[in-house]
Amino acid sequence: MKRISITVFACFLFGSVAFAQVTIAPTNLFLDANSRFGSYMVVNGGNQTQEVSIDFFFAYSSTDNDGNRSAVVDDSLVQQQYSIADYIRAFPQNFTLSPGQRQMVRLRVTPPNDLNDGTYWARIKTKSSPEAPPLELQTSEVVSATVGITVEQVTGLFYKKGDVSTGIEIEGIRSSLNDDGSLAVMVDYNRTGNSPFLGSVTLSLFNPAGEEVRRSFISTSMYFDGVYRQDFDLTDLAPGTYRVSALFESQRPDLSSNDLIQMDPVTASETISIR
Repeated sequence: MKRISITVFACFLFGSVAFAQVTIAPTNLFLDANSRFGSYMVVNGGNQTQEVSIDFFFAYSSTDNDGNRSAVVDDSLVQQQYSIADYIRAFPQNFTLSPGQRQMVRLRVTPPNDLNDGTYWARIKTKSSPEAPPLELQTSEVVSATVGITVEQVTGLFYKKGDVSTGIEIEGIRSSLNDDGSLAVMVDYNRTGNSPFLGSVTLSLFNPAGEEVRRSFISTSMYFDGVYRQDFDLTDLAPGTYRVSALFESQRPDLSSNDLIQMDPVTASETISIR
């Protein structure tokens, strides 16, 4: 019997994770110097026994000048400054889940005592794959093949030390037309304070009469300075002078306000011409 392995990566830094046969909750953990222990639940909702392993690594999201977002996993300088990955232990780190079974994974963070005030973070990688059949069943006489799908689900852990703060300064709002005729709105921002901004961004487009004709809302994480981008469909919008407004808030529907570092809402607007 041949066994073919396929690895599927799933990155969920907010919301609930429900992928393949294994589910995880919650998908973000927040710890601090007074609470260095956390936990999350891994549930096997499928009909196959799953082998599960836990690992930790450092990564963050970044944007280019056009607001295109990507994950950065190889920035050693930033990792040295902000990573908590080397100081996390999982109990258990490797285990097997029968169909319908669940396992509480407990985490312990033991950071060095000389950390500066601020927020540090890591990614939790929960890898699951169907349990391999015993060797005596894998005979060469069987010509069929089984496909073993390995799913790697990535969630977040944040560790807050001392006085923490975050903020957003909007440098400006730009816009341009995409090749498909849609409008790209780009908000240049600086992230202030000593911690990432975890919150939401609302962009609104108002017509010449002051009526809101387009709106976008997204929960997001901003680790450093960057560009936030949102594309708007201009179908049915008449030419004219429009106004774009941007609102950054430290509120997210998927996270408790007690876990989020609060800041005053930040807003800015800019007029644009649609032809």
